[in-house]
Amino acid sequence: MFRRAWQFFRALFAPVRQDEYDLVNARLPPARAALFRRMARCDQRHCLDVFYTLYEAGYRDDALLQAALIHDTGKSVQPRVARRLTIVHRVAVVLMHRFAPGWLSGLAVDRPGWKAPFAVHARHAQLSAQWAAEAGCPPDVVACIRGHHDPNPENERSAALLWADERN
Repeated sequence: MFRRAWQFFRALFAPVRQDEYDLVNARLPPARAALFRRMARCDQRHCLDVFYTLYEAGYRDDALLQAALIHDTGKSVQPRVARRLTIVHRVAVVLMHRFAPGWLSGLAVDRPGWKAPFAVHARHAQLSAQWAAEAGCPPDVVACIRGHHDPNPENERSAALLWADERN
């Protein structure tokens, strides 16, 4: 729980330095870097932390590292503002995931209204993969993003991304 509390406070202040935006621009073609910039700052920070975790662990696979930088675009880049996953929703998701997973599953219904952000959370991997494909990502990057929350990842990249994501 300490780790989750740290994530919450970090998300509130989520600094992203100019040199990190430069890193994103160097690693991602313009359309993919635009996806990164459209994310909420807390998601940008998280994606950078996942990238650094992988890099520091010795991963150099460009497809994996690109996926790390945009794997959570589906949480923030929503076509309707009402569906945006706010910090309050994120805290609720973490608490329900831990203490009431059945409630969380029940709330993850894709309907307008107050339940919509929970559906966004439940579908964010698929949404992220869809937008990555639309931004020109190759199929291996898209597959990595799509599978990053699968408990039994279908490929090594998704397993590595899941591993790093869970640590951040």
